[in-house]
Amino acid sequence: MIICNGERNVKEEKVLLRNELTNVETLIMKCIWDTPEELALSELVAMVNERFGKSWRPQTISTYLAHLVRKDYLTMRRQGKVFLYHPEVTEETYRDAQIAELVRYWGTKGTPMDFLTSFFETDSLKDRDMLEELRKTIDEAK
Repeated sequence: MIICNGERNVKEEKVLLRNELTNVETLIMKCIWDTPEELALSELVAMVNERFGKSWRPQTISTYLAHLVRKDYLTMRRQGKVFLYHPEVTEETYRDAQIAELVRYWGTKGTPMDFLTSFFETDSLKDRDMLEELRKTIDEAK
């Protein structure tokens, strides 16, 4: 992994700035991030197809894996006759970058506070339990 002491590495920052993921690449990375060990192509094909209701062939997944390696999101290493894939960008780092971009793009005036205000006005946060959990998270961040 590239993360050291919970902070992003310079290499990881450059990868995120230079290479956005497509929707399909994100699905593949989600499966990789959710699995603690390195994965082979056959495992990824089964996982992606089952989890996301797809019927993609190994060649399709292999093409996207090659893109992810070229974009520096993954590394691959040969073990016998198979290649194993390992993430070089953590899910947390990718998620944080996506959220920051969302706030920059959709924030009414471009500020996180404006973004959160509009977020609270949606029906998704009318649930009292969810609001209480959010309050606890904010209090812990202080």
